[in-house]
Order: sequence, then C-alpha cells, then structure tokens
Amino acid sequence: MKTDGKNVKWKSKEQREKENRRIRWIFLILFLLVLLGFGGMGYRVWKQYSKDLMQNQYDQLSNSSKILSESLETSMKEYEWDYEMLHNIEVMMQDEAGNYKIQNTDAFMQKMKRYLEEETTYVCDLFWQDENGNFINSLSGKVYADPVCFTETDQGVGIYQMEDDKDQKYLVLHYLEPSENQICMVVNEEAFYANLISSIKVGTNGYVMIKNSEGKIIMHPKGEQWGIDVIEGRKEMYPHLDLSSLEHMIEKQKEGGEGILEYDSYWWTMPNLPKVHKVSAYSSADLGGDFWVVSAVIDYDDMYLPIRQGFTRILFVMLGILLLIIILLIFVGRLVFDRQKSAAEIIYLRELNSLLEEVHQSEENIAHQERLQIMGTMTGGIAHEFNNFLTPIMGYAELLMMELPEDSEEYDSAHEIYEASEKAKDVVRQISTLSRKNVETVYKSIPAQKLMQRAVKMISSVCPPQVTVEEQMNLDHTWILGNTTQINQVLLNISVNAIHAIGKQKGTIRILARRVKRNSLSQELADKLRESWEDYVEIQIQDTGCGMNQETMKHIFDPFFTTKKGGEGTGLGLALAEQIMMSHKGYISVESKPGVGSTFYLYLPAMDTEQKIIVPTASGKYRIVIADDNAKVLKLLEKNFRKIGIEIITCRDVEKLKEYLKEAETDVLYIDETLEDGSGVEFCMSISGKYPQMKKIVMAAHITRELAEAKQHGIIEGYVEKPVSEVTLLDAVRQCEENV
Repeated sequence: MKTDGKNVKWKSKEQREKENRRIRWIFLILFLLVLLGFGGMGYRVWKQYSKDLMQNQYDQLSNSSKILSESLETSMKEYEWDYEMLHNIEVMMQDEAGNYKIQNTDAFMQKMKRYLEEETTYVCDLFWQDENGNFINSLSGKVYADPVCFTETDQGVGIYQMEDDKDQKYLVLHYLEPSENQICMVVNEEAFYANLISSIKVGTNGYVMIKNSEGKIIMHPKGEQWGIDVIEGRKEMYPHLDLSSLEHMIEKQKEGGEGILEYDSYWWTMPNLPKVHKVSAYSSADLGGDFWVVSAVIDYDDMYLPIRQGFTRILFVMLGILLLIIILLIFVGRLVFDRQKSAAEIIYLRELNSLLEEVHQSEENIAHQERLQIMGTMTGGIAHEFNNFLTPIMGYAELLMMELPEDSEEYDSAHEIYEASEKAKDVVRQISTLSRKNVETVYKSIPAQKLMQRAVKMISSVCPPQVTVEEQMNLDHTWILGNTTQINQVLLNISVNAIHAIGKQKGTIRILARRVKRNSLSQELADKLRESWEDYVEIQIQDTGCGMNQETMKHIFDPFFTTKKGGEGTGLGLALAEQIMMSHKGYISVESKPGVGSTFYLYLPAMDTEQKIIVPTASGKYRIVIADDNAKVLKLLEKNFRKIGIEIITCRDVEKLKEYLKEAETDVLYIDETLEDGSGVEFCMSISGKYPQMKKIVMAAHITRELAEAKQHGIIEGYVEKPVSEVTLLDAVRQCEENV
C-alpha cells in the first residue's frame, strides 16, 4: 500500500509537471501569436506612418520652394520696374535713334546717387556702357566684366551675372539693344542670396539654389558653382562623376512649372563629394518671357531617418509594454492575465476613442475653414452681381433727376430711389469685406452738420445721468471728405475719455463745431496741418473733468499709454484717433489744466458743397470703349452717354475688346475688374506699352490694394468704384488729366 501510495503521489507530481509544461507551451504559443500580431500591425502602421509623414514633408518642401519663387519673382519685377524708371527721369532724353542721352550730367549724377542712397533692396551700384556694350564707368568706381546672360525679359531687359575686380558676383540689368551711355543696374547677388535664400534651412546638409530656364546656376551655396551649367559645367569640373540621374531631373525642371523629384547626386558643398539620394522640390518664378527655377534640395535620409527613429522608439515602447504584460501573466496567473487583458483593452479603446474624437474635431475644423472660404467666394460674387444690379438703378435714377423739375413729386421719388441705392451700395461694401481683407477705407463727401448731430446723439446715449452734453454748431453748407464710421469713432473715443475724467461727479461735455479759415489760425497750428486747404471744420470737445498735467499731455497719443486703473483701459483710443485724423489729412491737439478740465481740438478739411449730379458737357473728342460682362450696365451707359452727346463702344469679352482696340486709336478704356474671361488689371498689364496715349480705368466692386499698386506702377491710370455712371466715369478721366 505504501508503494501504491508512493506511486499515486509520484503520478500526481508528474501530472502537475505535464500540466505546467502544457501551460508554458500555451503561454509560449500565445506569446508568439501576440508577437506576430504586433509585428504585423506594427509593419502596417509603419508603412502608413512613414508614407503620411514623408508626404507631409514633401508638401512642406514644395510650399517652401513656392514661397521662395514668389518672393524671387516679386523682387526681380521690382528691379525691372526700377530700372525702367531710371530711364524715364527728366534729365534723360531719347534721340531719334531711340538712344537715351544725358541732358544735364551733374543733375543726372545727383539723381543716380540719390537713388542708390534711398535704395534698400540690394541695388548697390550703377554703371554705363557704350553703344558696343563696353564698360565705361560706375558710380562706385568699380570695374565689372565677364558677363554671363541668364534671362531676356519681354521688355527687352537682359539679366546678366558679372564680376568686379575682386571676383565679387553681381546681377546686372541692362537693355539688350545697345545704346550710347546706357545705364546698367547692379544688384549685390551674394547679399541678395544670403538674405533671401540661404537663410532658409533645408535639413542637415540641404540648401536652396536658383537656375535659369537653360540650366545655368544663378545662385548656389558654393560660390564656384555660380554661373556654370548644371550638367556641362559640372562634367568639366568633375569628369569622373555619374550625372545621369541629375541630368534627368534638370530636363524636367527646364519644362517649367513645379514639382518634386527624387534623384541621385552629390553634395557639392562637401570637399569629398559624397554620393547621396536627394529630393528636390522646385517651382518656377515667372520673369516675363522667361523663368527661373527655385529648387529646395534635401538629403532623402534627412527626411526618412527621423521618421524611422521615431517609429523605432514607438516600437520599443510597444515591446516593453508587451513584455510587461507577459511578465504579469507569468507571475500573477490566469486570472490576473484576464484582468490585465481587459484593462489593456479598455485603455486601448479609450485612447482610440480619444484619437477618433481628435480626428473628428480636426475634420470639423477643416470643414469650417472650407465653409468660410466658400462663403468668402460667394460674398465676393454676390457683391459683384449686386453692384451690377445697382448700376442701372442708380443710373436711371440719375437720368430721371436730370430730366425732371426739382420741385416735382417725381423728382423726389427718383431722389428716394437714388438714396436707397446709395444705402444698398454701403451694405454691399460691408458684405464684400467677407471676401477680401485688404479693402481700402472708402472716403465720401459727408454733410458736416448732419454728421455732428448724429455724433451728439450717439455720445448722449452713452453718458451717465450726472453728465450733461451741450452742443453749438454752425456748419450749414459745409461738407467733409471722409469716412463716417472712423470720424464717429474719434468723437466717441474722446467723449468716453471725458466721461472717465468727470467720474461720478456732475459734469458737462460741450461740443462746438464751426467752419474756420486757414489764415485765421495761428501760424503754429497752420504749419501742423498737412494739406493746404483753404477752409477747415474745427471741432472742440470740452469737459469739466479732472484735467491733465503737462507730463501726461506729452504721452496721451502714445499707444498703450493710459492713466486709468489696471484693466480699465488699453491706451489705444487716442492713439487710434490721431491715426484716423492723419489719414483724413487733419490734425488733433489738446489743452488741459488739472482740476479745470480738458479741450480737444479737431481739424478736418472742409468743402463748399456736396458733389451733386451734374450733366457732363458733350465731348466728341473722346473715343471711349467700355468692357463689362453685364449687358444691362452696358445698355444704361450707352443710353446715358448718348444723351449727353457722346458715342461709346461696348463689349462683353476680352477677344472682342482686343479687336476694337486694333481698329482705331482709343482715348479711354473702361474695363470691369471681374470679366468672365479674365481680370481687368491683368488685361491692362497684357497691353502695357501698346497704347501709350490711351487712359486705362478699372471699374471694381471695391477698391483694393492691388488696384492702388497697379495705379502706382503705371499699369492703369485710375479706378472707379461700382455702381458707376457716366458722371463718375468722366470724372475719373478728368482726374487722370489733372494728375498728368
């Protein structure tokens, strides 16, 4: 029995060992399965992770090249404009052969030196060539030689690379057609590259380079590469290198446009020229008839290694968690294993849910931005269409007012229609701000008396019971050219400060307004007024508050300066008021005594009357062409111009417009900014120089900085805001003639 007992006890131990071995095998198989599962999931995650991150880096690299190409394009166009400007100064004269000659050498040299002193965009020198293209002299005394032509523009301007006697490289602009004493503009190429291009960091060893359309290197981090051909020049310098992959990439870049390519090349900035796999994101900068290629070059490993390293860290973390789970399973047992597994699943689901919520929120944000963009586009279109509708309404109202007696009921009705259209025009202008952020401030003729009466009502509404508002105004038949909203803001800011100065005690704010002659003002005040207007509107805002000492008055117009307690004021109200007054060609000052009160003086240029509807006189000398895609607007303008004795030509598309301009000499071209087949400014740019005597005026829904810059650069002679009439159009021509 003892033997049997021993056998039973031995068998029981053996069974336990078998069971333990079975459990260990189960755990091993589970471990392997989990490991394989994690491995497969990790591989899929790695592939998607690396793909997404690489694409993100490609996009960032492409955006960088686009931004740099746009900056380069803008800079080179500015240089070309400046260069053309140098040939149009009054001391230069063009002879019968088309050569520019200097009338007054001393005056000419002074103007050139003054230009260089004022120039801040890397233009460092000017020199002259003879009719054979030989160097004559330069303002700095430097000698320039070894020209390498990079680009020929549509304006006949060549952009060359030249060196001075110290091997310093420069970009030189001069006309391709040789002429006597031709001016050549010199741009410090190395400084231009250092500030605009080389400061952009691209990976560890990456850089940005610029080539012309023929593959010549214009700018490169290595100086000896400047001016050589990317392929042929490097074959001469490094005949033992394989450049086949690079050659294929260069051929793609010569086609223009933009893109991103992978290729095998070498680090030209390193002495041992290591062969690497590179990524090049390129974009073309349009120079008018030709283009330059801006290429951002980076080592492929610079983009890929951080991704791999990041994922490796993630993988180690995942393996650590996995091992921890296995250890817990071994030491705690099956129950603990189940509990840990459940907890891990819960944590995973929570993280997944949190991630899904973040993704959902990101999608909503993107959708919101898209909606805002769509709304901006829609509002811009709505504003354009409304202005087209308002043009015939206001035009026919004006026409009726011209034909009807002023004391008739029909005249009053037409005037009501015209005023309602003016209000609708203001609403459209407010709506248009949703489509463009850079809308210019609109100035209109404002009746001064009505403006001040409304301002007094506004100020009275914000005054506490203990503050009394008194007024005294004498502004009949006086008008101000300005912006109602901004002027009201100035008056309100000053009045709010007066209320704070009075405090909880009883006090008075007195508003006085009158028209004054400039010669009646003190000489000190007259000198501070920026514009020489004959009459001004003087506004005084007096308060019985605590007043200010001299030290405080020195700083009240400084931004962020305030005497109020912390949190009660920003210190921007009076600074903004001064800025608005300056933009209105006016002036603001203050007088104050502690314990007595303060008086603010505002001066705004005054006009005699409102700009009323005046029937223009017939002027048969003008050949006028009007281009607009709205047939009703064209029909109205045809009728109104015919009524005052002027025949006009109308068209609705660019191609027809080109035919009209070729048929006969045109004196005035009115063109809508938003034609169906193109922009008005772009069309004017396309015909720049073809019709020098023709005045080009753009009709737009709102005046933008683009229009102002186009006028500044001579692309157009003027612009008018829609809705338009024959009065506003002829007045725009008159203003152009006055500005000549």
